[in-house]
Amino acid sequence: MRASKEKRLGLILEILEREEKMRVRDLAQELDITPETLRSDLTDLVQMRLVEREHGFVRLVQAPQETPMSIRSGHHVQEKIAVAYAALSTVKDGQVIFVDAGSTVLLGLHALAKRRDLLVATNSLPGALELSKMNIRTLVLGGMAYNPGQRTYGNFATNVVDHIQFDVVFLGSDGFRDARGFTTLHDNELGLKRHLIAQTQKVVVVCDASKFDDKAPFMFCTFAEADLLVTNRLTPDQRRKIEDIREILEV
Repeated sequence: MRASKEKRLGLILEILEREEKMRVRDLAQELDITPETLRSDLTDLVQMRLVEREHGFVRLVQAPQETPMSIRSGHHVQEKIAVAYAALSTVKDGQVIFVDAGSTVLLGLHALAKRRDLLVATNSLPGALELSKMNIRTLVLGGMAYNPGQRTYGNFATNVVDHIQFDVVFLGSDGFRDARGFTTLHDNELGLKRHLIAQTQKVVVVCDASKFDDKAPFMFCTFAEADLLVTNRLTPDQRRKIEDIREILEV
């Protein structure tokens, strides 16, 4: 079965992360798709300002920006599923939790299906829909809707958070290369994440190991503030970089 367009776009970005720059015809061969299909996919990625074309080659655009959710969901999928399920499997019956709008966390929502008496708050629009399908009591934060990330943000969202005492909040990260904490690409996420950290007993950061190589400008949480990081298997070098985190779960 051919991959969906969203999954192909995610795979293209994943390959270019590895290769940095690649000949277009070689990329088509690796993906096992026609040159016409690849041209259409690259046109979409160029319009999103995620890649750039040059004389038969394609490369990633290095400026930080948020990849649309439909594409991120198909990027490093197996690694994301593993860490998301491991993280959300730690939830206990009767807890009040928050799950953010990161693509990694959302892939593990079905780990909550057998939990009883949960209250799950989220600023993720697709996440809220998925939770409601499982008949989980779900509180959707209000606020401005941000299309690429399919999430809400702003003063209305943070005001809701300030009226809730969470047992656990699950937060994603856009990367932490050269940082002393977890980061996000957008300043419109900072306020909400900081309010969540202030309103919870436990902060869990959920991200696949590729985030060790990604960089974003705005830090929302120092390593010391995180109670648990759930990620993939790490190298000794990677563990040393995050030694201030209280607990690390590798899957």
